[in-house]
Parts: sequence; structure tokens; C-alpha cells
Amino acid sequence: MIVFNTTYHADNARKEEFIEWLKAVYIPAVLEHGALQAPRLTRIFAEDESEGTSLSLQFNSPDTDTLQRWHRECGESLLDDMRERFGNQVLGFSTLLEVIDL
Repeated sequence: MIVFNTTYHADNARKEEFIEWLKAVYIPAVLEHGALQAPRLTRIFAEDESEGTSLSLQFNSPDTDTLQRWHRECGESLLDDMRERFGNQVLGFSTLLEVIDL
């Protein structure tokens, strides 16, 4: 299984609006597509949060092919929407994590 993690940094002036957009628009659209599952949104603790808040949003994907299909079919348009709504007040980068059985 692959964990698709996106770390966001949201300007404090837009943080609450961004979180609401994730809950109301982004996460429902991802789940409706059906390729990614089990969303988890967390706040990242930081020593200095005076300029913004960092968040981590994770989804499970069975494999990288499924994730790439989701990105083409759904993810690109959601990213465009985020950029249009929030500009440079919300920045993010994604990482792929492989789950290792214990």
C-alpha cells in the first residue's frame, strides 16, 4: 500500500478557510473519484507558527499506478482550484510513502 501525503503551509489569515475547503471540497472530491481512501488530516507542530500553520493530508492508495490515474483524472483540477482560490497563501508538496508490514 502507498500513502500519499501532502504537506501544506497555510497563511494564518487563510488557515480556517483552507481547512474548510479541504473538508467541503477537496476530500469529498477525492473520495468520490474512488481511487484513494482513508483520508487523515493532521496539524504539524512547529516551534514558530507566527506566519502560518502546517498541515498534513494523507490518503491510502493500493499502488502508484492508481495514484497516477487519480492525479490525471482528478488531482490536477483540484490543485488548479486550490491555486486559484488561495494563490501563494497556501503552499504544498507531496511525498509517497510505502507501508512496511511489521
